[in-house]
Parts: sequence; structure tokens; C-alpha cells
Amino acid sequence: MSFTITLLRDNMRKIIKNPVLLMICSIALFISCASESEKILNEKMNNGAFDFSNLRTNGNIQYTLNDDIQYGLIDMENGEQIKFWFLSHHHTSDIGGTIYEYPNGERQFCGGNHCCEVQFYDNGKLGRTFKNSSEFKTFVTERNGISP
Repeated sequence: MSFTITLLRDNMRKIIKNPVLLMICSIALFISCASESEKILNEKMNNGAFDFSNLRTNGNIQYTLNDDIQYGLIDMENGEQIKFWFLSHHHTSDIGGTIYEYPNGERQFCGGNHCCEVQFYDNGKLGRTFKNSSEFKTFVTERNGISP
């Protein structure tokens, strides 16, 4: 037992002293920490073709489905649009999740929040709108990880 601890301690010292090895270990840890939903969404986004030109409209959300992924656009009051790709918790072993792509190209994964489709509520009423992408990002970030 003490041999194993000594070996682990010595290897950790080597990793910490080597910046390249430390970076590789950090990246491996980060990748392995992604949820199942995030991994599935990233894989589908990298391999799938998502056509944003033929979407159904429901209030400020335009969407369609492709291979269990709901995707579409969320319209902001100022005219900005945020792309989204959503995987329901019904299709995965975790709480599901959504990748949002902001007008500046930044992407954000948020776990949970939505159940079967992307919807936003305001005091229990469906149809919440957002002034701009900044307000939207604050809203979804605060709800990241909430089980549907």
C-alpha cells in the first residue's frame, strides 16, 4: 500500500514539473468530465448536417428535429439569434442538455433545464423572451445543471 502511494506521489511530482505533461493531463481530465449529453451533442454536431433554413416557429423559438436532437434558433428582442442543439434526458442516462451558440460564435453547454423540448417560462407562463444574448446567457447559466 505505501509503495503504491509513494509511486503515485512521485509520478504526480513529475507531471507537475513538466508543463507539457501537465497540459495533456488537464485536457484529458477536462474531456473525461463532459457529461454523456454533451459528448453526444458534440459528436452529432461534428458529424451531422443541421439545416437551419426550414424551421417551425413557436413564439420566439424556431426549431426542428434531427436524430433525437432538437435544434433551432432563439430570437432575442434586439434581433440577435442564438442557435441551440438540445438532447432530452429521455434519450440519455443523465439530465440532458443544450449547446447554445451565441452571435459571437461562443458555445456554451448547459445541463438539464429543459425536459422534452426547449421552452422558457416566465412566472409559470410559457413564452419568456429575452432582451439580448447577454440577458439570455445569464438566465441559462443560472439554471445550468437543474434537473428537468
